[in-house]
Amino acid sequence: MTGSVPLGILDRSVPSGTHICTFFSGPAGRDEVVMPFLAEGIRAGQKCICILDSLGPADVLERLGHQVDLGRSVETGQLELATPADAYLRTGKFSADDMLAYWENAAATALSGGEFSLTRATGEMPSVLDQPEGRAEFFRSEARLNDFIPSYPQVIVCLYDLQRFGAEVLMDALRTHPMVVVDGMVHENPYYIEPSEFLGGTGLGDGG
Repeated sequence: MTGSVPLGILDRSVPSGTHICTFFSGPAGRDEVVMPFLAEGIRAGQKCICILDSLGPADVLERLGHQVDLGRSVETGQLELATPADAYLRTGKFSADDMLAYWENAAATALSGGEFSLTRATGEMPSVLDQPEGRAEFFRSEARLNDFIPSYPQVIVCLYDLQRFGAEVLMDALRTHPMVVVDGMVHENPYYIEPSEFLGGTGLGDGG
């Protein structure tokens, strides 16, 4: 699928294959992004994936149900909800390879089934990784996502809570996402670093 994809937030659309980070403050700010983004996908008949560390699947369902008729979206597999522990921390240890394998398998499975023309996904960095070693590995995976996301019809929105993470996390988020949502606007990200450069060591952890 090519062309623009309505985000469901900010009255904006982005190209298929877009990797976005959005900054917000607290649970209310998170829900202002996550719920409309998923609701738009449910209405459009798209595959929707949500992996949150700060809100459990049952709570996501309850809040999302206030915005859109969920019908049988969970039973049919259209809506997939999980925690990081259920998805890419199942071994108890984070690895960039495991995270990339999870996302690529999800996108490929959704496309191969023929039911969904696009996958929209949203997730957040697990708080357990907010220390140097875990953070470095996580942002390696974020950088590598940029090489695979355009290969499938999908949009991925990554969530960063300004109340949870410090400046080092936020700077690495900017370095690994081509687009960013800040102050209610979607911007091309001038701080983005191409994956080869970032993974080569010039980007990761600079200034932090």
